Amino acid sequence: MYLYIGIAIIVMLTIFKKSGSFIKSLVSSVLGGIGALCAVNAVSYFIPLSIGLNYTTLAFSSLFSVPGVIFLLVSDALIF
Repeated sequence: MYLYIGIAIIVMLTIFKKSGSFIKSLVSSVLGGIGALCAVNAVSYFIPLSIGLNYTTLAFSSLFSVPGVIFLLVSDALIF
């Protein structure tokens, strides 16, 4: 499991590097992921589906941005 996560992190960082401006891509991904995570937690008052806020979900959503948050929501809905 951790091997796949490590490979995914390396792939994402390589994509950020090849985009031309590493810092700009990384910052936009981090802000988008944290914003999406905050939006999901704000909407969780109206629907019974939420993501627990901890270091793992924060790091995952920061690195993988909105698709990472969607993955966390789908995995939460399918597992529990």
